[in-house]
Amino acid sequence: MKKLIPKKPNSNQMRGDIWDQYTLKHLLQRKPKIIYKGKSRYQNIVLLEARDVRMYLDKQLQFSSLDERFYHEALVHPAMTMSLSRRNVLILGGGDGFAVREVLKYKDVKTVDLVELDPKIIEMAKRKPISTLNHRSLFDKRVKVHKMDAKLFFPTSKSYHVIIVDFPDPSDRVISKLYTKEFLQRVVKSLAPGGIVVIQSNSTEDMPRVYWSIHHTLKSIGMKTKSYNVYVPSFGDWGFQIASFKNFIPGRKKVPVPNQTLPKNLSTLFKLPAEVLESRNQALPNSLKNLRLFKYYHLDQKVSVGR
Repeated sequence: MKKLIPKKPNSNQMRGDIWDQYTLKHLLQRKPKIIYKGKSRYQNIVLLEARDVRMYLDKQLQFSSLDERFYHEALVHPAMTMSLSRRNVLILGGGDGFAVREVLKYKDVKTVDLVELDPKIIEMAKRKPISTLNHRSLFDKRVKVHKMDAKLFFPTSKSYHVIIVDFPDPSDRVISKLYTKEFLQRVVKSLAPGGIVVIQSNSTEDMPRVYWSIHHTLKSIGMKTKSYNVYVPSFGDWGFQIASFKNFIPGRKKVPVPNQTLPKNLSTLFKLPAEVLESRNQALPNSLKNLRLFKYYHLDQKVSVGR
């Protein structure tokens, strides 16, 4: 989802999507219950309760308790279902604990490493109301939390059967570097043989160039890559890329654990609309030498706002 923002300390840049800013302003005018309002080293945080529980980071909506399952179930379960093994799982981002909650539904998971930049997000995820929503997932004995920049987590001698990448939207150069071929090459070196990596890839409707650039970047490092999307009411159509070094076919698979939002046949997620497929050739891979992703982000944003 639109997760933690690894900005430089003391940055005054405000990154929120314009629609998120309007919504937050409207909600605050109605004087909702403010659970937390403050600033960590990295970002401004607002956690409030209206008809739902919502978190905003720098005025950008991170989740709504009404529909976060649409996003997190789609992020986690296709990769967990298709992987040959689920013993060791790595989650980059996702400090709210929702992705961890979904991963822990699998009894064959032995370890979960969660890498989160902002300690404040971890602290909030361990308290109510978020801890109630994430089923106290960060307290599970299988989970180890690493409060650090993901760029500093590698290399590691441990290999992972599933790697879940839940980084924020690539709205600037700093975040775009987390989606480069160079960084992803470091990430997938930790994949166990036959392992699966899944990356949140922004809106297929509003950010098509961002979506396909991430797809092409994974392919540029030699991975077999499939694309899928789901509808999340708070965000619209949201896309993901799933990849492995071995050939895999989504197939008519069923998620083997309880979920509320996914189809019985996972292959239907991979049938992208024609208008999404049409933009596939409008983007190129993202690399340190050609840092394109944040440019695509702002280009797509201008088109989306102008509709």
